[in-house]
Amino acid sequence: MDWQIQSVVLVTEIAAGMIFFRLLIPFFRRVKTGKFDLYIGDRFKKDGSEPKFAGVVMLMSAVLGLTAGLIGRGVKGELENAGTLNITAVLGCGAVVLVITALGIAQDYHDQTKRGTGLKTRWVILIEFVVCLGFSFIAVKTGAAGTKLLLPFHLGNIELGFTFYPLTAALMIGIINLTELHDCPGGVTDYGCDGLCGTTVMMFSLACAGACSLYPWAVLPQLLSVVTVGCCAAYLFWGLSPSKMYLGRSGSKFLGVMAALITVTTDLPLIYLTGGIVFIADGVCTLLGFVVFKHKKQLLFKGLTLHGHLSKRGWGDYKIIGISAIVTLLGAIGVFMYIIYANGILLE
Repeated sequence: MDWQIQSVVLVTEIAAGMIFFRLLIPFFRRVKTGKFDLYIGDRFKKDGSEPKFAGVVMLMSAVLGLTAGLIGRGVKGELENAGTLNITAVLGCGAVVLVITALGIAQDYHDQTKRGTGLKTRWVILIEFVVCLGFSFIAVKTGAAGTKLLLPFHLGNIELGFTFYPLTAALMIGIINLTELHDCPGGVTDYGCDGLCGTTVMMFSLACAGACSLYPWAVLPQLLSVVTVGCCAAYLFWGLSPSKMYLGRSGSKFLGVMAALITVTTDLPLIYLTGGIVFIADGVCTLLGFVVFKHKKQLLFKGLTLHGHLSKRGWGDYKIIGISAIVTLLGAIGVFMYIIYANGILLE
């Protein structure tokens, strides 16, 4: 995708997102506090009124960015070139993002007001599975993904056949929930690190955008990556510590499903093993802590997650964010190497 089109997408999202956040924060804060005030207070100080619902604004920004990208490709004549975007695949991605983010919005509304659906976790996961399963069929039908899994180190391909569909849905749900965990376990902002999840997802998306830009067959994941970078950049202006608006379930689900779609549409899902290493580390530490507590009734870590543990050890938000960003960028090396390796195999 042309660098000029990428620039248009980023500028559109960042500018629109920053404006949307400033205009909508007072309205979302009213949902939490019951009071409306256009003045949101000191940007560099919390006052306890910070709302959730960041996913709503990020979704709006993503729609504008994606639209700008498609229009830009049409103007530049890229829609007729190699690596053309399949509109059905794009619409499928949009439908998945809309439904998953809507689940997060409903959860945020319930958390902030104690009203609304209050869906049980098992029902949320079931809905996510059905939606992701449907997308896996669309991805194969449109050519956005294949049923073969390319292994590294010249170990060849594994034909997954029909098992590709439930495995892909499970992978997407795993990525979505790892992203939620990386933000705030259970959506409790006291356990979070303001701006951490947005920064890490932005680094992951930057890596994928850079790697996919090398090859014309990776147009869709590249566009999704650039759109995600723009959303994260707009959010971090308001969400970086001290946050004036939390990601909430809506924001973490939005970022999670975007990361999942990027991973699946590259048709190289193993890139998440290195690109998503920070998310995986949080998940592994949380699982180990749970298992140890279950069997020995002892706490393995001081926090529920790795970043929660580091925070309890006295690490500041910016130190945790900086280390996570560096580790994610190091993991990006694996993303580049794997995509370069995959392109060599495809050419052969």
